[in-house]
Amino acid sequence: MSKLKLTIYTILTLITHTIPYTRGFIAYDCSGTKLNITSFNTLNVDYCSPPLPNKIDKIPIMKLLQIRETVQIQFQACYIVADYLITKCASFDDAQVVRNGYFTELIQIGAAQCADAHARRAYEFYQGITANNIRINQTMYFSDVIKGAVNHNGDCTGETFRTDKFEWDNVLVQAKYKILLSEGVAVANSREDLLVLPTGTRLKLSESYGMDSHKGEIIWKYNQQTNCDVNDYDTLYEGPATLITSKQSQNSSNEIQTFLVESDKIAFALQKLNIDYACHIPVFRTEHPRLFILTDRTNIPFFHTKPISTYNTDLMAYINTKFVYIQNILQATVTSMYIDLVTKQCHLERNILMQKLSLASYSLSEFAYTMGEGPGYTALKTGEIVYLIKCKPVDVELDRSPVLPMMW
Repeated sequence: MSKLKLTIYTILTLITHTIPYTRGFIAYDCSGTKLNITSFNTLNVDYCSPPLPNKIDKIPIMKLLQIRETVQIQFQACYIVADYLITKCASFDDAQVVRNGYFTELIQIGAAQCADAHARRAYEFYQGITANNIRINQTMYFSDVIKGAVNHNGDCTGETFRTDKFEWDNVLVQAKYKILLSEGVAVANSREDLLVLPTGTRLKLSESYGMDSHKGEIIWKYNQQTNCDVNDYDTLYEGPATLITSKQSQNSSNEIQTFLVESDKIAFALQKLNIDYACHIPVFRTEHPRLFILTDRTNIPFFHTKPISTYNTDLMAYINTKFVYIQNILQATVTSMYIDLVTKQCHLERNILMQKLSLASYSLSEFAYTMGEGPGYTALKTGEIVYLIKCKPVDVELDRSPVLPMMW
């Protein structure tokens, strides 16, 4: 093994360990081949055709519960960045620079792996490469060879390495990882369905996952179980109800279950979603993040009915989220009433969609932000068709130089 080859590999190894990091943030790259693209026709929106109910069940008693508006909850964040240095193994074992051989990638691991990394204080970057003893709220660095092999004498064996944009054959890939697992407290606003982070980023509370420009991937749990107090819940309705089961569409096998209530002064319809817990009591979620339905008769007395302040019954907030009030008694059957309410909800959603599509005629950036419900999207227009493109998050750092710029 020549001293020249050993020196070359020593330099290459030192490069990945001496590249300084500056404080960066997350931006979005809308190039590449593996993009999520959705098309919209700005001139044609399907009309409403509500499905007919195929099963009707009577519920003797139920309670419609509303939780308090704001509360502080814990969140966890995962921010992982990788620097790749790619060199080619030549016939004489000399390292050769390849095109696009150095780049940085933001690694998205998803909600499940982020939670697992926080629980184990460890994360597997690549096959067999694991970072252990990760400290919370502290940036840590790890490096290793992830493709190919090299020994202490500088002997190199290459492999094929692929990314979303490029592919290399017979290369040695060295990676340096920066990982930051952080925790903090955010404000959950159930009325607005918002989670407000300390950085000012606003995420959708009901999704339990989002992206922050400074902290990376954000996960949280919101089920009102910590320090739960029954006084945090108001009873908006207590009495009988009807549970209607219908197909999602005429050609679909998926079923939708809807609670329908008609009293002497009020009528509303709310979808039955997944099971949640209110003070450790099982309840059903609805379309509105603040509203839950309790049907277990043994737990009905646990939540007391009390006067409700006008602040907690802002009807406009419910109308905008499919909670429909009707002023007068509907003199109709349960089936016709169900169709009427579902049709009104569909028309409301259709009007909102048409308003969003109208933004594409004068501002594609506003359309992309509104339709995507946040940053990370761009849009292209071809005639009456608009394409909404979901961009890939990337790590961005400020290019600092100790040399003053000179002009002549």
